Amino acid sequence: MSKEIRMGNFGCDNVVWDLSDLFKSEQDEAITLVTNDVLEKAASFEQTYKSRLHSLAATELKQAYEAYEMLLTPLYKLGQYASLRNAIDTQNETIKKLVSKIDDVESTVANHLVFFDLELSKFDASYMDTLVKDATLRNYAYSLFRSHQTAQYNLNEAEEKIINLKDVTGSQGYKKLYSELTASFSFTMELDGKKQVLTGPEMRNLRLHHDQAVRKEAMELFFDAYKQNEITITHIFNSILKDFNTERKLRGYKLPIHVRNISNDLSDQTIDLLHNVTTQSNKLVQRYYRLKKELLGLNEMTLSDIYAPFPNVNDVFSYSDAKKLVLDGFYEFDSEFGDIAKAMFDRNRIHAPVVKHKRGGAFCSGSTPDCYPYVMLNFLGKPRDVSTMAHELGHAIHDVLASKQTLTNYHPILPLAETASVFSEMLVTDILKKRLTDKQSKIVMLSEKLEDIFATSHRQNMFSEFEKASHLKVSDTLLSSQELCDIYNQHLKSMFGDSVAITAEYQWEWATIPHFLDYPFYVYAYNFGNLLVFALYQLYLEEGASFVPQLKTLLAAGSSASPLDITRSIGVDIESEAFWQKSIVYIEEMVNELETLVRS
Repeated sequence: MSKEIRMGNFGCDNVVWDLSDLFKSEQDEAITLVTNDVLEKAASFEQTYKSRLHSLAATELKQAYEAYEMLLTPLYKLGQYASLRNAIDTQNETIKKLVSKIDDVESTVANHLVFFDLELSKFDASYMDTLVKDATLRNYAYSLFRSHQTAQYNLNEAEEKIINLKDVTGSQGYKKLYSELTASFSFTMELDGKKQVLTGPEMRNLRLHHDQAVRKEAMELFFDAYKQNEITITHIFNSILKDFNTERKLRGYKLPIHVRNISNDLSDQTIDLLHNVTTQSNKLVQRYYRLKKELLGLNEMTLSDIYAPFPNVNDVFSYSDAKKLVLDGFYEFDSEFGDIAKAMFDRNRIHAPVVKHKRGGAFCSGSTPDCYPYVMLNFLGKPRDVSTMAHELGHAIHDVLASKQTLTNYHPILPLAETASVFSEMLVTDILKKRLTDKQSKIVMLSEKLEDIFATSHRQNMFSEFEKASHLKVSDTLLSSQELCDIYNQHLKSMFGDSVAITAEYQWEWATIPHFLDYPFYVYAYNFGNLLVFALYQLYLEEGASFVPQLKTLLAAGSSASPLDITRSIGVDIESEAFWQKSIVYIEEMVNELETLVRS
């Protein structure tokens, strides 16, 4: 396995993205031209519209929105280009300088445009109601409504500008430091009798190694790198969380998570319900891992073993096999799904190989409606890499279907952002299921699917609970690394109970999760999307082909309406406890099915 990791024997070494639709290189003269043009247009926009929005007719306000989107479009593409280049070469100084330059430009542009939303938010209720109902502004109705709805959390224009400026060297600077620091980590480990230098993603991949001792050593070494940098990482963590909560209090949000809930246009009650229902079902996680310990024949099962492969199963997929499997699943569901995914391969929108200094994990990047999205993978041939490919291509499908929207409504609202991705994973899982014939393969398939579910729902729910606890405490005081470890350990125990041994190194896992720093309280959206999709997938199984247009309508909506309205349009009530419980029952039935299969 280790040789495969280092030599990249998965047929994806040359699967790299073509960014020429954005820019040719960091030296492309178009970068300077775009930068200057955007800055000029932003200043002109401010001069043209500032203090005048309240006097505009609906047609003129539409023109203002269109001008706003027109000047942001090239800036988003420029930001996307720099982000994608940085993702695969985090130590490149030229790219880092470009990222820094764009951050400065974005801050300047944001300060020119900050008046726009502030002035819209001050429209009186009756006038806003008239605008929202005007057909001329139908593409901007939800945006207008949200401007008015969230007005109480705005600061004045001068204060908003100060925040934009100080963030460049403040919270954003700390986020970059964390990213560069952790991307620089390398790990020396003996595998197959040879010392090898591995990256973070490769170390995480060793959780799938057949040898328990290798899994244990890999995770000890991985987390130790973060422990060795605890002073820096803890300082970064405290600084970003303190900054977040200082601004949160200035704006008048009652609790840290309220910032995300209001941004997501979801009620606190709905998210509390999501958290509670998921936490109460942690017993399903524990049932499964007790069974897996038995299946693996382990005297002791630790957290480093939770993704351990089953004996006599060594499924390794080539990149081309994974591609075919994913496309088969998409085409069986809907030809447009398949065509969009195929275009991602054909148009070289994917970067797949593991390379030095490349960011870990995977993501899909969509910037504007007129630009096809990009996907980054770290493909290592494991079944989960196939699921990840399906997941990220699902995001790409979502972006393309939503490309009929204006830039304002293009990006899916966060709670629905995981809908297509998780649904796509389930399509591919079903394809795999149909091809299995023997009992052991079915056991492995069900087990891996349950592990993916628990990772996406219960693990992210646990992350979110950790965030709630750490944010509340850091609001009043600085937290030591040990205090953060203790809080995290408490939530690990809540999720896993006594089903696995929680070894000391795992208390440092909080330090390895960039979402805590980059996107506070983002993670509950993974759980939200996962459980939402279970309900949607059951509708698909019940209704068949007639369900396909409903799902595509949901995806094509982008962020043109609230999550509540978008889901209600296809008959789903996210405010109902029964809805969430239905998805938990679906998971429980999978655990029951696995237990029955094992005992048969």
